[in-house]
Amino acid sequence: MSSFQGYERYKQTKVETADSGQLLLMTYDWAIKHCRLAKEKIDQKDIEGKATVIYKAQDAIIELMCALNFKAGTIASSLYRLYEFMNFQLTEANIKNDKSKIDFVIHGLSELKEAWVQCIEKTKSENKSSMKLEAGSARNIALVG
Repeated sequence: MSSFQGYERYKQTKVETADSGQLLLMTYDWAIKHCRLAKEKIDQKDIEGKATVIYKAQDAIIELMCALNFKAGTIASSLYRLYEFMNFQLTEANIKNDKSKIDFVIHGLSELKEAWVQCIEKTKSENKSSMKLEAGSARNIALVG
């Protein structure tokens, strides 16, 4: 097995074993990475390469749209509209070679990713506290019973 195949296998395993929070952050990273690559392709005047990486960023944003839980309330609808606008900005950037539109998307995705990082960390922290409380309660029950 070549080192490239080994790396590809590692990436596949990483995705297959990731929890939903990790997958969400990986999707943001993928979109941001490809937006940055699109800016490089514009600088290199690589029109075909630019289109390819913009499509990959848009695919990631569509995945984020599909992952929304609309039962969670209005936040999902707001995020959907924001993602839709980001995809439109990338389409415009692709047509007009406009790096400022890509910068807008990178900034928005980065801000959203940071918010998700904080939510995920808070949820993990709360889950650990709740597990400690439950474990403590179980010990008390065992001691009393």
